[in-house]
Formats: sequence, C-alpha cells, structure tokens
Amino acid sequence: MNTPSKLKRFLRETTPLFAVMLFLAMINIFTSSFPWAIFPIGAMMIPVLIIASEIFLSDDKANDRARRTNQSHSPAHVALSSESAARLSQAQAYKRQIDALVNATNDPLRKDKLRELSDQVAVWVKEVEAMSRRIDEFKRNEVIQNDLVNVPQAIRKLTAQLANESDPHVRASIERTLAARADQMKSLQKLQSLTRQAEVQLENTVAALGTIYSQALAMQSTDRVADYSHLSAEVDEQSRMLKDRLEALQEVKLDRSQANLSEQP
Repeated sequence: MNTPSKLKRFLRETTPLFAVMLFLAMINIFTSSFPWAIFPIGAMMIPVLIIASEIFLSDDKANDRARRTNQSHSPAHVALSSESAARLSQAQAYKRQIDALVNATNDPLRKDKLRELSDQVAVWVKEVEAMSRRIDEFKRNEVIQNDLVNVPQAIRKLTAQLANESDPHVRASIERTLAARADQMKSLQKLQSLTRQAEVQLENTVAALGTIYSQALAMQSTDRVADYSHLSAEVDEQSRMLKDRLEALQEVKLDRSQANLSEQP
C-alpha cells in the first residue's frame, strides 16, 4: 500500500476521533479557563496512535509476498503448457477478429447480430481455457504420471509371482491384489483416453472457430443483411460438445481414494 493510500485510510479511520477532540476543545474554550479537555483528548490519542502504527508501520513487503504466494498456488494463475497456451491464444485471436468486425460494421442490424455472435464466442473461448487447464492438470499430476509407469510393472510382477506360487493362501492374496491393480489400470486407461479425446476436441474447436470467423468475414462483403443464425447454431453446437467433454473430464477425480487409485497391499 503506497503512502497516499495509507494516509487516506488513516484519515478515514481517525476522523471521528479528531472530530470529538475538536468538539471537546471548543467546549473547553467557551466554558472554562482551565484546560480540562486535554485529559480526555490525551486519552483519545491512544487509539489514534494505535491506528497509525498499524497503517504506517505495517510490513507491506511481507503482505505482498503472502499475496503473491497465494496467487501462485491458485489454479487460475498456473501457467498453461506451451501447447495449450498456443491453442488458447489462437482462439482468443479469432475472438478479437470477430470483435473487430463488430466495430467495423456500420449497419445497426448487422452489428447487433455480430455482437450476439461475439458474445457466444466469448463463452466458447472461456470453455477452451477451462478445458486446457483441466488437461494440463492431469498431465502435471505427479501421482497419476507415476501410476502410469508403476502400475503396469506391478501387474507384471504380481502375475509372475502368481505363476510360481503354490501356497493357496498366498495365491489368494496375490489374486486379490492383482484384481485391485487391474481395476486401477482400467481407471488410468480411462483417464488417458478421456484426455486424448479432450485434446482432439480442442483442436476441432479452434479449427471450427477459425472457419466461423472466415465465414463471418466473407458475409461482410455482401450488400444484403447477413443471416448469422447458422453461425450462431454452429457456435452453440461446438460449445455444447466442448462443455460435455469438459464435464466428463471433471468427473474423473484426481484423488487416489476417489478414483480407485489407492495403493494396494
């Protein structure tokens, strides 16, 4: 917090106290020659000094560091991977170009229709960002990435142990553990499949957005009032498919206990 801001805060919090002090001083001046007002005014200076110390002597650097630390751990501030960032940047570029069409259009009716299309695309681009972050979240999850390597190895090891084990009790224990590992592997394979499908859907989304922008640009050259309803319908359909894919990914829990990924004995 800079000095002017601190001063404003100090005055905002202490003005009532100073007003009472002034009122007491005026009463003292008009009613008595003895300066009795200095005693209550002195007492009221104590909270003023406390407020001043809290505002002007606070450790702003520590507060700023804490705020930056909280922001850096927030999912919204986690940087996208280069691939996801490139896709999102392209989608945002198409959105800006459509906005430019809105600004360049003089016909009121055409401008309104283009603005509606732009609003739809804005929602679509937000879903592209949400999907990109979800995909990156899975790819960066160390537990998932380790499981993708370790679980197949554990299955092969347990299978070999089962083939060489003759004790029925030990065999039963190995079979239970092997079944649990097999379920774990199915969950991981489902997660991989959903992630790949989501990435393909994102590529389709950005390509479709580019096509819609090209069509909107071409329609600007016509003399008649363009009908953007088919473009709006295409945006709605693409947005719906992207939203469905995002919801499917969101249903996959990263927590091992919820996703049946807990370690087995």
